[in-house]
Amino acid sequence: MRNTVCLLAGLLAVAVTQATPAAKKLGPPIEDLQSTPDRIRIVVAEAKDKPDKGKIRFAITERLIGEAPEEVVLRTDQDSYFDVEPGQSYVVAWTYMRRNRGVIGGYEEDPAGPSTVTVLGLGATTIFEGTPEMRYLFSPGVVTDPNAADRVIAALLTQMRRPDHRTRGLVIAELYLRKDLTEKVSADQARSLQEILQAKDLDDQHRQLLYDTAVRVDPALTTPWLAEDMRNTIQQHGAQYDLRSFVPSLVISAAEGLQQRGNADDIELLGTLLYSNNPGVSKAALAAIDHFDPAAAKARGEQAMKDGGIHDETRRVLTRYLATGKMR
Repeated sequence: MRNTVCLLAGLLAVAVTQATPAAKKLGPPIEDLQSTPDRIRIVVAEAKDKPDKGKIRFAITERLIGEAPEEVVLRTDQDSYFDVEPGQSYVVAWTYMRRNRGVIGGYEEDPAGPSTVTVLGLGATTIFEGTPEMRYLFSPGVVTDPNAADRVIAALLTQMRRPDHRTRGLVIAELYLRKDLTEKVSADQARSLQEILQAKDLDDQHRQLLYDTAVRVDPALTTPWLAEDMRNTIQQHGAQYDLRSFVPSLVISAAEGLQQRGNADDIELLGTLLYSNNPGVSKAALAAIDHFDPAAAKARGEQAMKDGGIHDETRRVLTRYLATGKMR
């Protein structure tokens, strides 16, 4: 298990504000948000004004999922309250309901009024830029239509290029959780994915999910740039990290990705990770080295044990590996 907070843990559930969790295990966030129109409404709306602190008034211009009035005042989080600009168009998911396990059905009307919806793990509420791509992706039936896969992939990639953090997080999560889409990525779309991964403003957690996504794309479309990007990430971050950050998880994905898309020439680079202050990184590196050359993995492990300066958990893993040839 990774020792840092993993974004994926939050992507597997959708909850409305006021701690209203969904009642079932969930997957791709767009489809999940659309799955309960009796509780969650999704609209295209123009932000009009901010009548009270923490509240935004929206004029609804298009109803995508569920019924909605002409206008609604929504409670929201502080970041969204300050980020939303009056006069701009947004795709908004919101609810009248709150969780109450003491009532039939588990939900009741929220006496505090309607509020925006939060996708856990994305770090923001569901107030997204009202771009053509977002309106398309949230249109009923689009993301589940197998005949729309090519256009859906194109829309997800186009939205990823935009700087808005919350929309970028949503579409990256959507592609990550849609293995059926990654299998259909075209050569042009793979090049777009490369450009997105190489963007300097890409957050570490987003890069991690894109690594885990890109390794599922046809290797003929990602060779050699994907492995090269992963090598650059390992070289950039080294082996010592702020354990409160997403960097260890990112480096784990890079090491695991090299196991799938790299080669034996990566053993030396991976060997430096055995000295990481995060044992999850060391384990991923050892597994990759073992995949390429078990003898080299044994030699690197013995040298690390001799050198010292390794994490206690890494030492336990190496002791077991050197005795049994097994990671577990």
